[in-house]
Amino acid sequence: MWEPTVVNLARAYRKLKIYHEAISCYERALTLSNRSLSTYAGLAYTYHLQDNFSAAITYYHKALWPKPDDQFCTEMLSLALVDEGRHGIDPKIEFE
Repeated sequence: MWEPTVVNLARAYRKLKIYHEAISCYERALTLSNRSLSTYAGLAYTYHLQDNFSAAITYYHKALWPKPDDQFCTEMLSLALVDEGRHGIDPKIEFE
């Protein structure tokens, strides 16, 4: 019930470029409903805007899981992969 309200607040923060608050709201929304494509997509896009391509890619994949043919997420995932390739992988990420 409250998830759409929290997502709208996250979008407002994202548009104001207050990304840390936007991410916090999206994460809160995921605790209320972890099946929302728009929440995962919004979180992915916010990370993408911050040039955190690894996190963006992870969340674009999560957004595409329930709806693999979502045009926005598919296109943005492709862009994130290209961006990551151009900028390199975050050295703080540990691979197992």
